[in-house]
Amino acid sequence: MNASHRRHAQGAAASGRLFFVAPLLFAGLLAGLAACVPSANAVATNTVAANVAAASAAWVASAAPGSQRIALFDCASGDARAAARLQQPLAAPLAYDPRTASLYAATADAELLRYALPGLELRARVPLGFVARTLAVGTGPDALLLAGGDGQRALSAHDPESLAPLERYTLAPASGVAAILDVAGRGRFVVGFADAGQLWEIAYARDAPPVLRGLVHDYRMGEAVPLPGRLTPRPFRVDSATRSLLAGPSSFEVLRIDTAGAVGVVNLDVRREIERPRLGAAADPLPAASWRSENARGWLVAASDGSTQVLAAPDWRPTTREPDGAGAAIAAARERLRVASSLARAHPGTVRVESAFDAGCAAAFDAQGRWLGSARLQPPSGP
Repeated sequence: MNASHRRHAQGAAASGRLFFVAPLLFAGLLAGLAACVPSANAVATNTVAANVAAASAAWVASAAPGSQRIALFDCASGDARAAARLQQPLAAPLAYDPRTASLYAATADAELLRYALPGLELRARVPLGFVARTLAVGTGPDALLLAGGDGQRALSAHDPESLAPLERYTLAPASGVAAILDVAGRGRFVVGFADAGQLWEIAYARDAPPVLRGLVHDYRMGEAVPLPGRLTPRPFRVDSATRSLLAGPSSFEVLRIDTAGAVGVVNLDVRREIERPRLGAAADPLPAASWRSENARGWLVAASDGSTQVLAAPDWRPTTREPDGAGAAIAAARERLRVASSLARAHPGTVRVESAFDAGCAAAFDAQGRWLGSARLQPPSGP
């Protein structure tokens, strides 16, 4: 893999962690825990996990690719909660699962690890067969963990507790996974590739409809070959390779940044990139926050000079004008973007700003992973 390829993959993975992307990190915390009638032991286990996850909502993890240490802090106070030392450096940003109160890590020696909160106890580890550059965990009781890296077989799905491999995917020979985004409202991951003009949707919901393969007339005749809906990729083409993916204001919209920095709005229902707003080359990561009001939705994108541009459905043209009735939602998005830059300026030595697990607090860290300060955030608006 060339240096440009690796930079794209690492940058995309990191963009999923920076708080101003406004991911719904804590959406669906308790979703599905009571969806069935489990045994008494299962009820107790789930209750303990839910209580730990709720207590850990305002915690923030300090761990960057290349580090061999994971530290857990109270986001608001900076009080240390736990720490863990790894045998090998981290190769990807951490992923957090509120349902199981777990942190997932991928290391430079191609291992996948699961740490339990609050003590960061190592509960599971498996060999991946590739060095993962990005991790994502789904939402709800059917959730899976997806790990992606560089190489022809560098994408795999895992059980979120045991880390047992469930599926291994074959990619194009020169491709690598640049970004994985959990879209909770669809029960699916969106996967973008660093060297291929293609996106995949991979469903983890057990009731996902089958994937049909065949010619158009086969669908009408009921002759298409149905493949299992869960874990089977649904690929579709985009115009260029992908650098990063940002969560949208609805469950069917995603903001895609390609390897040249161009921004595109992807509609997952129609399975194509429907618009390319004229924003110029996007920063890496793109400082953007989704917003949604009763009658409008979109993203707010910050420029290097501090100004902001509004992207709103249905035309997605960059503008400074706010849609009617969207003022409060856009103001909240603007405040999240403002906190990102002001927090770093207020604390010399800041190298990154991380969001707490509930996205209600942001903390600044230095190059050694030390907590420098924090600020409260308004919860991101979304579907």
